[in-house]
Amino acid sequence: MDGSEIPPFFVCPISLQVMEDPVTLCTGVSYDRESISRWLSAYRQSTCPVTNQPIADKTLTPNTTLLRLIHSWAAANCRRRLGNPRSGRRAEEAGGAAQCHEEDQGAGAGKWRVQDFMEETGVTSLVSQLVTKPPPPEGCGSLLNNAVAISDEATSLLYLMSPPAAILKKLSEIRNGELIRSLSSILQRGSYQARVHSILLLRTIFMAVDGSFKADLQADLFDGTVEILKDQNCDRAASVAALSVLAEVAPHGRNRVKAVESGAVAVLVELLAEEKGEGRKCEAMLALLEQLSRRAEGRAALVSHAAGVAAVAGKLLSGSAAAAGKAVRILLLLCRSCGGRALVEEMAAVGATEKLVALARQPEGNSKTREKAKEILAINLDSWRRSPASLQTSSPEIIRLHISIVLSRHSVYSQNDRVVNFLLSNKAVDLNFQKISINRYSFFVKINNSTLNRC
Repeated sequence: MDGSEIPPFFVCPISLQVMEDPVTLCTGVSYDRESISRWLSAYRQSTCPVTNQPIADKTLTPNTTLLRLIHSWAAANCRRRLGNPRSGRRAEEAGGAAQCHEEDQGAGAGKWRVQDFMEETGVTSLVSQLVTKPPPPEGCGSLLNNAVAISDEATSLLYLMSPPAAILKKLSEIRNGELIRSLSSILQRGSYQARVHSILLLRTIFMAVDGSFKADLQADLFDGTVEILKDQNCDRAASVAALSVLAEVAPHGRNRVKAVESGAVAVLVELLAEEKGEGRKCEAMLALLEQLSRRAEGRAALVSHAAGVAAVAGKLLSGSAAAAGKAVRILLLLCRSCGGRALVEEMAAVGATEKLVALARQPEGNSKTREKAKEILAINLDSWRRSPASLQTSSPEIIRLHISIVLSRHSVYSQNDRVVNFLLSNKAVDLNFQKISINRYSFFVKINNSTLNRC
């Protein structure tokens, strides 16, 4: 073994630090006194953390031989002495080990290679087994409560250990995604801290695992993730992680339907209505809402929500360019599949029409966003024609753009602006715009009972 590596038997299985005051239980496993005392008293556990055997005798026997070995190793390899175990003080030369390690590892060192050590010795795997350990059947009272508490603590410990994505991927593939299922259950029944750590772990896992592990997910994952999004007091990092989890799994299997059934659309609408910033969280919410809107169930949930269209329309101009593009795509999905007078009138009522016109006429904006905005306006032309009241409340700029869109459909005129200006000069904007017909040689515009002809 390289002298700079920490011998595995020097490390406390609970604290994962070099033991300062090693003691041995009746099960034969040695721990640091402070850690095992907390395990037995504060957590009121009665089993050995490593062997899971019942502790019949809670006497802590000092392991002086192990202590001498630790001191000898520390003095020889890191030029440091640990403090007196009875004093409870840490080593006075705590920086010595970091300095020694830095000499071996170069820049960026100075820390114990804990992650590698935990993986090599199976500690990470052991903690994940505590997470996935099935609880006793209901009705077992304190046993069930203890099992849930251990699972919650193990989840938090696994997160704090910060295992690399590759290790989490490997652990998640054991028994066909058992870790994913266990973390999904903790999202529903776990403590607040365990739920936060669970969603943060799931984000890393879903970004690493193959699509087969995302296809058939239980409802607990969606219900728990939506609950985190609902919680206004929840940590922002957890909320962002929840959005990331839903975005990662949505394209697979029936996950979009499951997300809609868990109430994700309603929560996203409410969050969008409250979101004032132009950051990535707003873009992430719109991206997820766009994915859900690609299913009929998602579109129905969005249209039926009283603030659905308004929340999306509110991001057309007030957010970033990326957010505007996503909002336009959502409205286009609605217009293509859920179009009708009610939707058109709602879009006009919440100011979506004017914002779409502004986007369509922005020369510096994204070209795809402009074209989709024009497509939405073009789709709704017939609805506006059948509802003159809609046009009477619209601005001249909207009618100008509508005429331009219809003319560009037929590709007859290379200079549509000249035609539009002609119509405006005849005060078409003051009348009910009812019909435009174009053939290869001429067009006519019917305004009320008058017809303007131009060849």
